[in-house]
Amino acid sequence: MQKPDIPKELLILLLLLLPMAYLGIAWNTLPAVIPTNFDINGVPQRMGNKGDFLLLMIFLFLTNLMLYFLFRYLPGEGSPEALPEQTGHDHRAYYRIRFMIHIYLAIFTGIIIFMVSRSLPFIMERWTFIGVGLLIALLGAYLRKLQPNYFVGVRTPWTLKSPEIWKKTHDMAGRMWLWTGIIVIVAGFFLPLVTGVFVLIFIGAILAALPYIYSFRLDNEDKG
Repeated sequence: MQKPDIPKELLILLLLLLPMAYLGIAWNTLPAVIPTNFDINGVPQRMGNKGDFLLLMIFLFLTNLMLYFLFRYLPGEGSPEALPEQTGHDHRAYYRIRFMIHIYLAIFTGIIIFMVSRSLPFIMERWTFIGVGLLIALLGAYLRKLQPNYFVGVRTPWTLKSPEIWKKTHDMAGRMWLWTGIIVIVAGFFLPLVTGVFVLIFIGAILAALPYIYSFRLDNEDKG
Protein backbone atom coordinates (compact mmCIF):
# COMPACT_ATOMS: atom_id res chain seq x y z
CA MET A 1 0.00 0.00 0.00
CA GLN A 2 1.12 3.56 -0.59
CA LYS A 3 2.52 5.43 2.38
CA PRO A 4 -0.22 7.07 4.44
CA ASP A 5 -0.95 10.72 3.84
CA ILE A 6 0.04 12.10 7.27
CA PRO A 7 -2.02 15.35 7.14
CA LYS A 8 -5.13 13.39 6.10
CA GLU A 9 -4.54 10.78 8.81
CA LEU A 10 -4.21 13.54 11.42
CA LEU A 11 -7.43 15.13 10.19
CA ILE A 12 -9.28 11.81 10.47
CA LEU A 13 -7.91 11.33 14.01
CA LEU A 14 -9.11 14.84 14.86
CA LEU A 15 -12.59 13.95 13.61
CA LEU A 16 -12.47 10.82 15.74
CA LEU A 17 -11.50 12.71 18.92
CA LEU A 18 -13.67 15.82 18.50
CA PRO A 19 -16.91 14.28 19.89
CA MET A 20 -15.15 13.05 23.03
CA ALA A 21 -13.52 16.47 23.50
CA TYR A 22 -16.97 18.05 23.13
CA LEU A 23 -18.36 15.58 25.67
CA GLY A 24 -15.66 16.62 28.14
CA ILE A 25 -16.50 20.30 27.64
CA ALA A 26 -20.25 19.72 27.95
CA TRP A 27 -20.06 17.17 30.80
CA ASN A 28 -21.02 19.62 33.56
CA THR A 29 -24.03 20.81 31.56
CA LEU A 30 -25.52 17.32 31.24
CA PRO A 31 -28.63 16.72 33.37
CA ALA A 32 -28.16 14.48 36.39
CA VAL A 33 -31.18 12.39 35.36
CA ILE A 34 -31.62 11.23 31.76
CA PRO A 35 -34.71 9.27 30.62
CA THR A 36 -33.76 5.99 28.91
CA ASN A 37 -35.26 2.71 27.68
CA PHE A 38 -38.15 4.33 25.81
CA ASP A 39 -40.99 2.09 24.68
CA ILE A 40 -42.44 2.21 21.18
CA ASN A 41 -44.74 5.06 22.25
CA GLY A 42 -41.81 7.19 23.39
CA VAL A 43 -42.47 6.74 27.12
CA PRO A 44 -39.30 6.27 29.23
CA GLN A 45 -39.21 3.02 31.20
CA ARG A 46 -36.42 4.13 33.54
CA MET A 47 -34.44 7.20 34.52
CA GLY A 48 -30.74 6.89 33.83
CA ASN A 49 -27.77 9.02 34.81
CA LYS A 50 -24.61 10.40 33.29
CA GLY A 51 -23.01 6.94 33.53
CA ASP A 52 -25.59 5.52 31.13
CA PHE A 53 -24.94 8.33 28.69
CA LEU A 54 -21.18 7.88 29.03
CA LEU A 55 -21.59 4.19 28.13
CA LEU A 56 -23.41 5.17 24.95
CA MET A 57 -20.72 7.71 24.03
CA ILE A 58 -17.93 5.19 24.68
CA PHE A 59 -19.71 2.72 22.40
CA LEU A 60 -19.93 5.30 19.61
CA PHE A 61 -16.27 6.24 20.11
CA LEU A 62 -15.17 2.58 19.98
CA THR A 63 -17.27 2.08 16.83
CA ASN A 64 -15.51 5.06 15.27
CA LEU A 65 -12.11 3.79 16.46
CA MET A 66 -12.79 0.30 15.09
CA LEU A 67 -13.63 1.77 11.68
CA TYR A 68 -10.45 3.85 11.79
CA PHE A 69 -8.21 0.84 12.39
CA LEU A 70 -10.19 -1.30 9.96
CA PHE A 71 -9.58 1.13 7.11
CA ARG A 72 -6.13 2.28 8.20
CA TYR A 73 -4.35 -1.04 8.67
CA LEU A 74 -6.24 -3.61 6.58
CA PRO A 75 -5.83 -2.31 3.00
CA GLY A 76 -3.76 -4.58 0.78
CA GLU A 77 -0.34 -3.82 -0.60
CA GLY A 78 -1.60 -2.92 -4.05
CA SER A 79 -1.30 -4.78 -7.31
CA PRO A 80 2.17 -4.74 -8.92
CA GLU A 81 0.45 -4.70 -12.34
CA ALA A 82 -1.77 -1.71 -11.55
CA LEU A 83 -1.08 1.52 -13.40
CA PRO A 84 -0.02 4.47 -11.22
CA GLU A 85 -3.11 6.38 -12.35
CA GLN A 86 -5.42 3.58 -11.19
CA THR A 87 -3.57 3.18 -7.90
CA GLY A 88 -3.81 6.93 -7.29
CA HIS A 89 -7.54 6.89 -8.08
CA ASP A 90 -8.15 4.01 -5.64
CA HIS A 91 -6.07 5.74 -2.98
CA ARG A 92 -8.10 8.96 -3.27
CA ALA A 93 -11.36 6.99 -3.11
CA TYR A 94 -10.01 5.22 -0.03
CA TYR A 95 -9.52 8.51 1.83
CA ARG A 96 -12.78 9.97 0.56
CA ILE A 97 -14.77 7.07 2.02
CA ARG A 98 -12.93 7.34 5.34
CA PHE A 99 -13.61 11.07 5.57
CA MET A 100 -17.32 10.59 4.88
CA ILE A 101 -17.65 7.91 7.57
CA HIS A 102 -15.82 9.86 10.28
CA ILE A 103 -17.51 13.18 9.45
CA TYR A 104 -20.87 11.43 9.67
CA LEU A 105 -20.10 9.89 13.06
CA ALA A 106 -18.57 13.10 14.44
CA ILE A 107 -21.62 15.19 13.49
CA PHE A 108 -24.07 12.52 14.63
CA THR A 109 -22.39 12.10 18.03
CA GLY A 110 -22.08 15.86 18.46
CA ILE A 111 -25.82 16.32 17.86
CA ILE A 112 -26.62 13.71 20.52
CA ILE A 113 -24.36 15.42 23.08
CA PHE A 114 -25.80 18.85 22.27
CA MET A 115 -29.42 17.75 22.62
CA VAL A 116 -28.83 15.90 25.88
CA SER A 117 -26.83 18.81 27.34
CA ARG A 118 -29.75 21.15 26.55
CA SER A 119 -32.28 18.71 28.06
CA LEU A 120 -34.15 18.68 24.77
CA PRO A 121 -36.70 15.90 24.20
CA PHE A 122 -34.55 13.18 22.72
CA ILE A 123 -34.80 9.39 22.67
CA MET A 124 -31.04 8.94 22.58
CA GLU A 125 -30.74 5.18 22.23
CA ARG A 126 -33.37 5.07 19.51
CA TRP A 127 -31.60 7.72 17.47
CA THR A 128 -28.24 6.09 18.12
CA PHE A 129 -29.47 2.81 16.66
CA ILE A 130 -31.08 4.65 13.75
CA GLY A 131 -27.82 6.51 13.05
CA VAL A 132 -25.62 3.41 13.26
CA GLY A 133 -28.14 1.35 11.30
CA LEU A 134 -28.28 3.98 8.57
CA LEU A 135 -24.48 3.98 8.31
CA ILE A 136 -24.41 0.16 8.05
CA ALA A 137 -27.13 0.20 5.37
CA LEU A 138 -25.37 2.87 3.31
CA LEU A 139 -22.08 0.97 3.49
CA GLY A 140 -23.94 -2.14 2.37
CA ALA A 141 -25.38 -0.34 -0.65
CA TYR A 142 -21.89 0.94 -1.48
CA LEU A 143 -20.27 -2.50 -1.17
CA ARG A 144 -22.52 -3.98 -3.86
CA LYS A 145 -21.24 -1.41 -6.38
CA LEU A 146 -17.58 -1.62 -5.42
CA GLN A 147 -15.16 -2.70 -8.14
CA PRO A 148 -12.06 -4.82 -7.37
CA ASN A 149 -9.29 -2.80 -5.75
CA TYR A 150 -6.61 -3.17 -3.07
CA PHE A 151 -7.77 -0.42 -0.72
CA VAL A 152 -11.49 -0.65 0.10
CA GLY A 153 -13.88 -3.57 0.45
CA VAL A 154 -13.67 -7.22 1.47
CA ARG A 155 -10.00 -7.71 0.61
CA THR A 156 -9.26 -11.37 1.24
CA PRO A 157 -6.71 -13.49 -0.66
CA TRP A 158 -9.61 -15.09 -2.56
CA THR A 159 -11.49 -11.92 -3.58
CA LEU A 160 -8.27 -10.25 -4.72
CA LYS A 161 -7.28 -13.10 -7.01
CA SER A 162 -10.68 -13.61 -8.64
CA PRO A 163 -13.01 -10.89 -9.99
CA GLU A 164 -15.87 -13.40 -9.86
CA ILE A 165 -15.31 -14.17 -6.18
CA TRP A 166 -14.97 -10.43 -5.52
CA LYS A 167 -18.33 -9.75 -7.17
CA LYS A 168 -20.17 -12.60 -5.41
CA THR A 169 -18.65 -11.78 -2.03
CA HIS A 170 -19.45 -8.08 -2.25
CA ASP A 171 -22.97 -8.78 -3.45
CA MET A 172 -23.48 -11.08 -0.45
CA ALA A 173 -21.79 -8.68 2.00
CA GLY A 174 -23.66 -5.69 0.60
CA ARG A 175 -27.05 -7.35 0.99
CA MET A 176 -26.14 -8.56 4.49
CA TRP A 177 -24.97 -5.08 5.60
CA LEU A 178 -28.01 -3.41 4.02
CA TRP A 179 -30.55 -5.67 5.72
CA THR A 180 -28.61 -5.62 8.99
CA GLY A 181 -28.73 -1.83 8.94
CA ILE A 182 -32.50 -1.91 8.46
CA ILE A 183 -32.88 -4.44 11.30
CA VAL A 184 -30.74 -2.26 13.61
CA ILE A 185 -32.94 0.76 12.83
CA VAL A 186 -36.09 -1.21 13.68
CA ALA A 187 -34.47 -2.72 16.80
CA GLY A 188 -33.81 0.79 18.07
CA PHE A 189 -37.53 1.10 18.81
CA PHE A 190 -37.51 -1.93 21.12
CA LEU A 191 -34.07 -2.60 22.64
CA PRO A 192 -32.95 -0.97 25.90
CA LEU A 193 -29.67 0.94 25.90
CA VAL A 194 -27.25 -1.56 27.43
CA THR A 195 -28.72 -4.55 25.57
CA GLY A 196 -28.54 -2.64 22.31
CA VAL A 197 -24.87 -1.79 22.80
CA PHE A 198 -23.88 -5.44 23.25
CA VAL A 199 -26.11 -6.53 20.35
CA LEU A 200 -24.40 -4.02 18.06
CA ILE A 201 -20.95 -5.24 19.14
CA PHE A 202 -22.00 -8.81 18.31
CA ILE A 203 -23.43 -7.70 14.96
CA GLY A 204 -20.16 -5.94 14.13
CA ALA A 205 -18.22 -9.16 14.63
CA ILE A 206 -20.65 -11.09 12.40
CA LEU A 207 -20.51 -8.49 9.62
CA ALA A 208 -16.72 -8.68 9.62
CA ALA A 209 -16.43 -12.48 9.77
CA LEU A 210 -19.08 -13.82 7.38
CA PRO A 211 -17.82 -12.22 4.13
CA TYR A 212 -14.33 -13.56 4.88
CA ILE A 213 -15.68 -17.08 5.40
CA TYR A 214 -17.93 -16.79 2.34
CA SER A 215 -15.06 -15.81 0.03
CA PHE A 216 -13.00 -18.74 1.34
CA ARG A 217 -15.84 -21.17 0.62
CA LEU A 218 -16.30 -19.78 -2.89
CA ASP A 219 -12.63 -20.36 -3.62
CA ASN A 220 -12.85 -23.93 -2.37
CA GLU A 221 -16.11 -24.94 -4.05
CA ASP A 222 -14.31 -26.81 -6.81
CA LYS A 223 -11.81 -28.40 -4.44
CA GLY A 224 -14.28 -30.53 -2.56
